[in-house]
Amino acid sequence: MRRIAAILCLLAVSLFPLAAVREARASSSFEIQITRAVGYLASRFNPVLDLIYESDDPGDHWLRDEFHDFKWRYRQTYWLYSDNLFAAYALEPFRPDLTNRIRRALQRYQIPPSGLFEIVAGEMIPTIMNAIDYIVESSPDFVIMARRHDSPVISYGLYADLICYRSLQMFLQGRIHEAHRSLRQVISLWNGKGLDDWSYRVVDGFHSNQKLAMLLYTSRILGLSFASYTEIERHLWGMQQADGGLASLSNREGRPMGSSNTETTALALLIYNDGLVHTIRSKVQSLGGSFVGLYVVSFTFISATAAAFLPSRKRRASRFAKN
Repeated sequence: MRRIAAILCLLAVSLFPLAAVREARASSSFEIQITRAVGYLASRFNPVLDLIYESDDPGDHWLRDEFHDFKWRYRQTYWLYSDNLFAAYALEPFRPDLTNRIRRALQRYQIPPSGLFEIVAGEMIPTIMNAIDYIVESSPDFVIMARRHDSPVISYGLYADLICYRSLQMFLQGRIHEAHRSLRQVISLWNGKGLDDWSYRVVDGFHSNQKLAMLLYTSRILGLSFASYTEIERHLWGMQQADGGLASLSNREGRPMGSSNTETTALALLIYNDGLVHTIRSKVQSLGGSFVGLYVVSFTFISATAAAFLPSRKRRASRFAKN
């Protein structure tokens, strides 16, 4: 009897992950900031290319370190992955016309998936590899880039955004407890001014604001509420610049530095795409439903076995008592 009771308890506990996901809600108190961010992306949209350029930073582009003949400015540089992929989903609730045009542009170039960024839209990705940047198309006036995670080297970086991507990967695989545990590692990196991850501590000493947006978005997908959510959300929007975009970096004191850019602004807006959040969560719930069916069958089998087993034990005990 005790053995059967233990099995039934274990089976009941195994159902908990399917019911434990709670809704983490985005705040609705940032309408003005959201409107300005949408305006920032819309004003950087190129109607000829149907893409949004990277930023208005006036300096030399960092890609000069990778490509010796790279001659384009930031406002001439258009990223298929990640900037415009993120922007297509970020603008969906606000500017569906731009979303449709960006998606058609992404399809037109027929570049293989990035192998990473698609997971923000609920698409499964392979093992996360290191990134390689590609020039897709260029002219004297513009260059179209794609960052694809197709290096032969597996990415083990202890970067906050990569941990978020891995958390989403686990969640879509139905590994809900593991996904929550993984994301809590990122939450623990919050120091009140940014995320104290590997790049902040070792690489450059700057906070990357797109990682804050990625944390908030991932928590919404996972349904994981946490105490500092509102504080981080408020800090993220504190990175908004006069042009409506969000600064990509902040200093050790948590103050914005440098120019706004498309990636950070798009990821901040992605948090408020409720339709996308619910669509992705429904995929996992459907996956969980198949497990529920298995659990129900197992539970029925064990219950029937217990019902058949216990009376026989009682009859046998009665016979021994009479003897």
